[in-house]
Amino acid sequence: MYQIYTADQYLWEGLNLDGKVVLEGGTSWGNTTGRIAEKVKANNWKTKLISVDIDDSHFDEIKERISDAFMKLDLRKGDLSRLDFVEDNSIDVIICNYTLSSVNQFPMRAVRALGEFYRILKSEGQLVIMEEIPIWAVEHRDYPYWSQRLRVIKSISVLKAMAHFNEIHPTDLEETLKMMNYRDVRYQEFKESIDSSLATRFLDKRKQTLLKGYNDIDNENLTKGFVEITEKLVKELEKAESFAAPAYIMKAVK
Repeated sequence: MYQIYTADQYLWEGLNLDGKVVLEGGTSWGNTTGRIAEKVKANNWKTKLISVDIDDSHFDEIKERISDAFMKLDLRKGDLSRLDFVEDNSIDVIICNYTLSSVNQFPMRAVRALGEFYRILKSEGQLVIMEEIPIWAVEHRDYPYWSQRLRVIKSISVLKAMAHFNEIHPTDLEETLKMMNYRDVRYQEFKESIDSSLATRFLDKRKQTLLKGYNDIDNENLTKGFVEITEKLVKELEKAESFAAPAYIMKAVK
């Protein structure tokens, strides 16, 4: 979902997509898809990309913008925990950027997705996962905006009876991958810089969710309070332009 700046060198280290079939887990607005396209063009790679997302509302715009970068671009609406349309042992590289926590909205769903990744990867295929490190403390001085944003999004989700993102700590993901027989599992943590425009876009989307639809906790003051909190945070983020977030990149081989 987000652009990776600080960790870009580590992200692409050892990744050669020439002649490869790549699966991107989580298309979203096409930020990572665009970054992959830039790399493919810059290196003159012949790459086939399958990009999967549960929401296909941005597919047309993405295809128009970057389809010429790839030998073949296949944008598919689907659930990463059920990739029935992808054959066993058919993918060379999987890149999953800030998406596993979204899949993990439902208990154990991320494990199912990791199992699907293992099934579709070729032998020696590479898995690259970029994720945020969970923050549980109410006050986190290193990441004040990130901490507030996470709590507001999750609180609104609970209020509207929606599942919310569940971030996975890198040590837990590392052990899970090892138990699933992935090899050469390793990760690095980064203090990542997040573009505020992307973060505020998602916050505003959650605010609209708050204002619309069914709410079985029918309390006008509660709704109004969360709207005010969200709008205040959006204004602060817009002034900041970017903010720090705790992130990591996990790599593994089948």
